[in-house]
Amino acid sequence: MQPLDTETLLSVYLALSGLTALFTLVGGWTTRKRGLWLWSGAFLASLISQAIRPGIAEIWGLQASKPPGHLGGVLQALLVLAGLQAFLGQRIPWRGMALVFGALTVFSFTLLATGQSLWWSLSITQGVAGLAMARAAWIAWRARPPGGNGALVVMASVLGTAALVALARAAAIVPIHISATQLNEANEHWLMATLLLVVAEGFAMLVLVNSALREELLKLADFDPLTGLLNRRGLRSRLARLMQPLSAAEHVPADVAVAVVDLDNFKLINDRHGHQAGDEVLAEVARRLLAGMGMGDLVARTGGEEFMLVWIAAKKGVAEAAGEQLRTLVGDKPVASQAGELGVTASVGIATGPWRNGSDFESLVSRADHALYAAKREGRNRVVMG
Repeated sequence: MQPLDTETLLSVYLALSGLTALFTLVGGWTTRKRGLWLWSGAFLASLISQAIRPGIAEIWGLQASKPPGHLGGVLQALLVLAGLQAFLGQRIPWRGMALVFGALTVFSFTLLATGQSLWWSLSITQGVAGLAMARAAWIAWRARPPGGNGALVVMASVLGTAALVALARAAAIVPIHISATQLNEANEHWLMATLLLVVAEGFAMLVLVNSALREELLKLADFDPLTGLLNRRGLRSRLARLMQPLSAAEHVPADVAVAVVDLDNFKLINDRHGHQAGDEVLAEVARRLLAGMGMGDLVARTGGEEFMLVWIAAKKGVAEAAGEQLRTLVGDKPVASQAGELGVTASVGIATGPWRNGSDFESLVSRADHALYAAKREGRNRVVMG
């Protein structure tokens, strides 16, 4: 079975690039994810570079229409690389990319002006595109987090395959000791593989975006957006995961300490200085509580001005000392806000006991809450053990 001719394949390539550009444009508009606009630009570059070829051929001849198509492939690869770096929050080397693209533009049009073989233009531009794709594949592979990320692995695999195809195509069409017929046949075979990879690249990009959105939703479900701390749901799920291996490995239940920290008279800060100042106080208190926690401990915002901290394998005396340290961290230094420096104090209720299952934790929380109420009754700004 003979492959389709080059012009037909390029028409299919144009259509696929247009559809993929449309998908990524819609994705960029609906998700506002960094990188999607650049990926849309990558496919639009291929679309435009192929769409203008017939007009150029009609005005200046068939040979003049070839360099724009060659350069469109390079621009697509560079924008795919830039889009991935933007998506991952990395710096994009725009100057270097512009220099590479400019040099290739001069090279291709110099070949055209001097009547040299434009197979060199296609071969070199495909080689550079392959290197850009290889770089993007390596960045995607290295960016996957510990434990792996299926979306980034898919992206790295697709981009790595695209790099190999582009480099193989570049090598197959080097115009040395090979006839024009053989060059055309080799180019058509590799162009068919390129068509399939356009669809694969668009699919991989959408998988990566969907994965990122899912991670954001999971984070919203487990974290407080104002302070960045765990919320009550996140605290419980992480505590259960931390305690599972301890419960399985030891016959004696591990000791757990729970501290409930409540800011004293916080409503007055909101009433007198506004909710913006109140939010600044909450964010600063969260930073101070995190600074006072050790490795493996948990801290969460569980209510408006209420925080909860959990220590694992903590005895009563150690937990009480840690609670006093936290009270000092919160109250010894005023909080800088838009309303000026605001004095803040905290009452702390602490309970300690063995962990066997989730009901033990609920009991500890209840005891810590009662201790907190006692701290409030006794005058606030103090630590009470439950």
